[in-house]
Amino acid sequence: MKAAAVGFLLVVAASPAFGDACTGAETQLAVVFRDLARGEPASAEEALRPVVRDHPGCLDILLAEARIEAAKGDAANAGGMFVRYLQLAPEDPRGYTYFGRFLISQRQYQQADRISAAGLEKAPYDPGAMALRGQILDMRGESQQGLALLKQACQADPENGEAQFYLGTIFDRTRQPGEAVQHLQKAVSIDPHNARAWDYLALNLEPLGKEDVADEAYRKALAANIPGPNFDAFLDYNYGRFLMKRNQLAASKQHMDRAVELVPQVRAVWYERAKLDLRLLNYRQARIDAERAASLKDPAGIIIDLQIYSLLEKIYRHLGETDLARKYAELSRETPVPPRGDHR
Repeated sequence: MKAAAVGFLLVVAASPAFGDACTGAETQLAVVFRDLARGEPASAEEALRPVVRDHPGCLDILLAEARIEAAKGDAANAGGMFVRYLQLAPEDPRGYTYFGRFLISQRQYQQADRISAAGLEKAPYDPGAMALRGQILDMRGESQQGLALLKQACQADPENGEAQFYLGTIFDRTRQPGEAVQHLQKAVSIDPHNARAWDYLALNLEPLGKEDVADEAYRKALAANIPGPNFDAFLDYNYGRFLMKRNQLAASKQHMDRAVELVPQVRAVWYERAKLDLRLLNYRQARIDAERAASLKDPAGIIIDLQIYSLLEKIYRHLGETDLARKYAELSRETPVPPRGDHR
């Protein structure tokens, strides 16, 4: 076993949450929580069985089972278990942290806000509590306070994969790819099953000129992208765009087709596939996709109307429909460029 893994086991085993009923099960429980941190709930469940058999009164079993049920997608059961654990162990910051993360995954943001505040109040220097509260504050628009807490959490516990991942996404959003890559590489080293982290990593490797490494990260993201809390519906879209930039048009088409199946309500996926259709000389399909993109709203301004009008003008010229081409050329001239928001 690597030294870092040994250190992790010792830290978890020394946690004050391990009560007398857990005595003798510290190492086994450390393996359970390590597997959960690595996104391996099946392995965690297997490792937990002897603890359940030999230490039935150990309260950490309940916390582990709640996380396993959450990873398996049983939200109702997991939620009840988290509530019960907090009732039985109200001083343990882990209960607040894991419950808060679960609530975020269920889009119950107000409840997650309350839980994160309570957890930080109970344990203001606990890395998990700081990371959760930092994430919530960032989601509330209090980005500087959130960033500060997340940085503190990562410094206090570099093995906190959730904190590393979320901190990486903040640097991604603020166009700091070097900083983003540093934290996202750490996140995927902790949890190699986090498809979203691999996707973000690939996206931030691209502007650094590390295209081959980005391609490898995309492939690892695809291998990890299974239904669950870290499923990434935009992965095929991002990889399809990447492949299109590298002129791998046939491979790009496969992923763009998948993208419009996964997120058909998003204007950007239809627009990018229309651009790809145009390059593949498939003008009729390009027309369908571009018109579909034009019919969808895009409040974030990822793809603005002017881009679609310009694309439709090109498509209709290739189709020989000069009146429609003229119409979209005129719209392109008349349509102002709106302020652009942050987007990928």
